[in-house]
Amino acid sequence: MAGKPSTARRKNSAPLAQDAATDNSWNSARPRTLVDHAVDAILSAASRGLILPGDRIAEPELVAKLGMSRVPIREALRILESQGIVTSEPYKGIRLMEISHQRLEQIIDVRIPLETLACRRAIEAGRNSAEQLNQLYQGVAQMQAMMQSDNVYGFASADTDFHRTLCSFAHNPVLSNLWESIARQLTVIFGLSTMGKSMSDIIEEHQRLINVFADGDIAKMTDEVENHIRIQALDVDYETLITQRRQHRSALG
Repeated sequence: MAGKPSTARRKNSAPLAQDAATDNSWNSARPRTLVDHAVDAILSAASRGLILPGDRIAEPELVAKLGMSRVPIREALRILESQGIVTSEPYKGIRLMEISHQRLEQIIDVRIPLETLACRRAIEAGRNSAEQLNQLYQGVAQMQAMMQSDNVYGFASADTDFHRTLCSFAHNPVLSNLWESIARQLTVIFGLSTMGKSMSDIIEEHQRLINVFADGDIAKMTDEVENHIRIQALDVDYETLITQRRQHRSALG
């Protein structure tokens, strides 16, 4: 009978496959937890220069500022340590990552191969068409909105999302996972860069990147990505900015 094979297929299908057809909970976003909020708060403070690279981060101070118990804050710090945002050493405590010329060069050495490969694979597969360009334009629009509201952390997060989206066009989860391992470090660096460079200039650099990507010339895109990353990392004297910010903070007491 016509109905029996269909019934048999349903019986033989995996339980999760059966549930997915009727259970919409698999489409639900994971609710944000106190740990998520603590991670965001620490990243926001770091990207805005409220916590400076090398600063000691004390749990009791975070408890007081964020109005949370030690448990979510401790877990947030553990996550951030695993992603290189904070370091923990005996007798030194927990400190925000250092941002030195050497550290920036190390990040550049990782970013350039990942992002140029992502763009190469995307262009080769024709994934630089209107669909992809619209996603990038939306990223720039978000950066513009954050600039207009003077939201440094929002701007830095939008910048990070722009490059995350660009990498996703490669359709290579291994590449994307490798890139994600430095994503939050980039958010901090992108935020601090606004202390020495206008947001409008940064947006202009991203618009130029989109234009070259749209043209589909792999060699030109490779050069543009490398220039973009190097300019973004080295066009700002982070060490001097951080020193000046620390001196200003000390003067205010």
